[in-house]
Amino acid sequence: MKKILMIFLASSLLACQPQNKQSENTANTESSLEIKSYLSQYKPYPMDFDATTYSETDRTILKKLVEASEYLDTIYWLQTSKYGMHLRDSLETVKDNPVANDLLTLVKRNGGPFELLNGYTPFMGNQTYYPGEELYPHGMTAQQFDTYVQNLSEEEQAEFMYPYTVIKEDGNGGYKAVRYHIEYEKYITPIVKLLNEVADLTDNESFAKFLRLKAEALTTDNYYDADVAWIDMKDSKFDVVFGPFETYSDGVKGVKAKYEAYIEIIDQKASEDLKKYTSYLSKMEEHLPIPEEYKSDASGLTATFVVVNDIIRKGEGAVGYQAVATNLPNDPAVHASKGTKKTFWKNMLKARFNGIIIPVSNRLIDESQLKYLSDEGFFQFVLMHEICHAIGPRTVKVGSKKGMAANAAIGPNYNALEECKADVTGLYQLAYLMNEGVVDKSRREEFYVSFLGSLFRSIRFGLDEAHGRAAAISLSYLSTNGGIIYNETTDKWAIDFNNFEEGIKNLDRELLILEGDGENEKVQEFFDQWTKETPALASAIKATEDLPIDVLPVRSIKWE
Repeated sequence: MKKILMIFLASSLLACQPQNKQSENTANTESSLEIKSYLSQYKPYPMDFDATTYSETDRTILKKLVEASEYLDTIYWLQTSKYGMHLRDSLETVKDNPVANDLLTLVKRNGGPFELLNGYTPFMGNQTYYPGEELYPHGMTAQQFDTYVQNLSEEEQAEFMYPYTVIKEDGNGGYKAVRYHIEYEKYITPIVKLLNEVADLTDNESFAKFLRLKAEALTTDNYYDADVAWIDMKDSKFDVVFGPFETYSDGVKGVKAKYEAYIEIIDQKASEDLKKYTSYLSKMEEHLPIPEEYKSDASGLTATFVVVNDIIRKGEGAVGYQAVATNLPNDPAVHASKGTKKTFWKNMLKARFNGIIIPVSNRLIDESQLKYLSDEGFFQFVLMHEICHAIGPRTVKVGSKKGMAANAAIGPNYNALEECKADVTGLYQLAYLMNEGVVDKSRREEFYVSFLGSLFRSIRFGLDEAHGRAAAISLSYLSTNGGIIYNETTDKWAIDFNNFEEGIKNLDRELLILEGDGENEKVQEFFDQWTKETPALASAIKATEDLPIDVLPVRSIKWE
């Protein structure tokens, strides 16, 4: 997309002279059509929440959590694009201008003026994308970071690599690492107040304990106790994903976490139904198709499964790829000692399957297998994906980097590698659970074909996005080594049911060993081999280019 300048702001429109009106209108029409074309990549999907059925206390709780998420959202923008924040605020002042309204939608959805679905191409303004965003001094590369950090003390090096520090110039020709709670204190302070107020209001002790520990953690950037309390929550009506978690956006070192917020209503029955998977964590770790030295100790781990509807998303949760599930926290120490919490968003799963996967699958999957496509199959794949984020090497298992967190050892490539590992390990363990009688084996075809449909949905995010690259790896590897069949005559794809599970096992072994080795050079070689845009892949992308790529939630909350 061509760069769209600020001529769409009201001030620019008003400044135009009458004699230029025709050329102005022509330019506006062309650019407006271009904006509409980009917006067509998103499928608007209404997500309304009626809070009037809740008690006054519960409505107050939800209102305070929503208010806290607004402060968190500001922190996210300060982490991501101060320039984009300025554009957003400028566009919000423009009234009754459809073009400006469309641009505002795009800026909010992308967390700035760069297309997250198109390799960070600028669609507005006059800046180019910097992969360190606002977490590093603009222009700093990974090599410059490493060169500077290697001369620091061990304690200083840990701070520079800490997930919750911003790297800034120190004014003396060097750099400093500033903790998030210091850098964003202006916004952390009201968040802490609101979370403690909610803790005072709720009648659920475990929810209150978590909220107070989360409030404290936001003032120290030490999240271990809060994370454990979050996993241990019981019988609450409400839940939140709240704080800095994912490191996808750190294009320099791949370790800095961004703030995100999801305010959620828990589906108690659906959550209870998933508890059966908890007892299989250790067995699934032991079942991994890798040498013993690459396996982790999963004994004593717990996994909390929570099915929810979210009423609002803010920060990183609201931009780019719209997650249907998550496996958090990401702290290897919490993983090793406690486990994880796996959240599944029912409303987003429904939106994703109906709005994106079905239309894409109808174009690309062989007609004989479309009958196996199902929302239950998609949910089961997502479920196993999230479970399997928690198993396998979280730290480097062999070599000179042994014991180092895998994401820190590998760098930005880790995100795509881990997403692919979770996909493939999930499918490998799904076969195991079907054989154990835990999962209904008669739905095998549904699970695998729904996975294929999900692959095409993810690939269309682009190969620069972690989920898109992960999907491209699976599609290319399994098409070459058995598991997926591409028919050049019909231009359609199908699961090779006879060879699929063997192909998954072989790919899983390679992915897990790459994580356990912690060597980015090997990961890059693997990516270079399996993320090329083959003619078949290019054809699939072209065949679906007129379809939406992801959903665009249109949210509303009725309070009174």
